[in-house]
Amino acid sequence: MKNKSFVLLTLSIFALCSCGPENIDHGMQGDIMKDFLPEIGECKLLFKHSQEETVGDDGEDYFYNYCPSIFIENNVEHVYYCTNKDWGNVVDQIGYREGTMRGDELGFSDETLVISPTENTWDRTHTCDPTVIKGSFKYNGENYSYLMAYLGCIPWNCKLNETGIAVAKSPEGPWIKCNGMKSDGVTPINPIVPYSDFNCNENHWGTGQACLMSVDKAGTVILFTTVSCPQGGFTDVREYDFSDINNYVLKRETKLFKDGGCVYGTNWIGNSEYCYDEVNKKFLLSKPRGGFGTDGGYPDFIADTIDVYFCDASNYENPFDIFFDNQRTETWHYLNTVNEALSGYPRNHNCGLVTDEYQHMYRQGKIGVAFTSSQYGNQSAMSYLKTYRIFVTTFDVSYEYKL
Repeated sequence: MKNKSFVLLTLSIFALCSCGPENIDHGMQGDIMKDFLPEIGECKLLFKHSQEETVGDDGEDYFYNYCPSIFIENNVEHVYYCTNKDWGNVVDQIGYREGTMRGDELGFSDETLVISPTENTWDRTHTCDPTVIKGSFKYNGENYSYLMAYLGCIPWNCKLNETGIAVAKSPEGPWIKCNGMKSDGVTPINPIVPYSDFNCNENHWGTGQACLMSVDKAGTVILFTTVSCPQGGFTDVREYDFSDINNYVLKRETKLFKDGGCVYGTNWIGNSEYCYDEVNKKFLLSKPRGGFGTDGGYPDFIADTIDVYFCDASNYENPFDIFFDNQRTETWHYLNTVNEALSGYPRNHNCGLVTDEYQHMYRQGKIGVAFTSSQYGNQSAMSYLKTYRIFVTTFDVSYEYKL
């Protein structure tokens, strides 16, 4: 599960609105733009859970939706997220919905579970934190157009998480886990980023919270993963050639630490989503702000605030080199904030960006930010998990440096 968020600066917000408990039911109503994004300054509930009508004796439903990954292709919005299959049962699975414009309103298909735990494998307990891009990928001799990275784990305490990959020929699936072997017949493909890469033991969270980004709109991708291990916390960044997954090539790897390279001057980055603006050669980033639990509310391990940044890579012939350049000095520049003043909820966490199918910018001049908002709870997981719902807001992107 995405039960850790990390980082950042305390900065003021530029846009305020309300989508809190008092108007949560109008999430699919109102003026939604033809490009699938809310108006600037608005905040929308994306959808209810398909089984939300089923409630307990206390009048509550016990389903959750969080960790959104959203791309828009050919006038269809594809939404992947973490949810549970059975009422009140905390077993993470990956849900999927298609969104289409119906007049001036955005409507969604029923939920389909596209990735679930598989017994006796590396992801037998939880599967969540999806990220999906389009490209050209071959696996076991078959050609596929979509690649997913996701978190899986074996322990029930959500330690020793690992990151794996899956492929599909269409966004809705079926999704095929790449649980086979490399062509050497010895090396397993999944998990593609195992916790063992970082010497984790049973006390460490491991790897996960991935973000995929296409480099060439074919088989070369960047994979960002959050790592929590004996050496601390950081973002692991890897560039792969997945043109032939059975013969994949790890081309280069780096780590983003606090005060390191592209994140100079900020706390270290984790549980983040990235987006590439190929017109302006800039990268956007959404990430949780650190200092969890400072308001005394529970859960105290998820964020109350999300910040959005950009990084200028226009000085590079290949902008993706910025992540692997140990001499870089460019920093992240603040754009905007999601917090309780915007959402109406005390917890705002597990965020994503609304992009095109390559994890590139969908609409010039603005960025859609998808995030999870939730209420307080207590030590019982379902007391707060049942309030996890996905919202979307839109910010202007001007690339002006702000203090």
